Amino acid sequence: MTNFNKIIDNLIENISNLLIVLLLSMIMMIFISVLFRSFFNINFIALQELVMYFHAAIFMFGIGLALREDAHVKIDVIYSTLSRQIKYYISLAGIILFIIPMSIFLIYISMDMTIQSWSILEGSSEAGGLNLVFILKSIIPLTGLLILLLSISQLLKINKEHKK
Repeated sequence: MTNFNKIIDNLIENISNLLIVLLLSMIMMIFISVLFRSFFNINFIALQELVMYFHAAIFMFGIGLALREDAHVKIDVIYSTLSRQIKYYISLAGIILFIIPMSIFLIYISMDMTIQSWSILEGSSEAGGLNLVFILKSIIPLTGLLILLLSISQLLKINKEHKK
């Protein structure tokens, strides 16, 4: 495995650990929010927004984790019956024709919005909300970058396996 692959795998492992913490924290925050709303009639807008932020991060960064673990959607019934050579070409075509262009498009389409949000340090439109919308919007191009790096790593891995 190349150094690039090791770095990307290590990055994904760290993101995976972070997502576990975010998920457990999100569950606890939902529990607290429901408890306070039900028994004390107290509603925390900032807490609800933080749950939304965590949910967005888990979903968006989870895409990269699914890509690395090869847990994304594909037709396994057909794919498993194909020869190793055909699987190689399908994987190669999928990464080059679909995943890499989609990740570049995601970065491209979200950068202006993210830069503008950072320039004004965009905050919540809700009274008592979090003033961190600019950070939330940053997740979109970061996800595109993560997918792009993972795609390159996957290309290197399948090429190395194909040469064996």
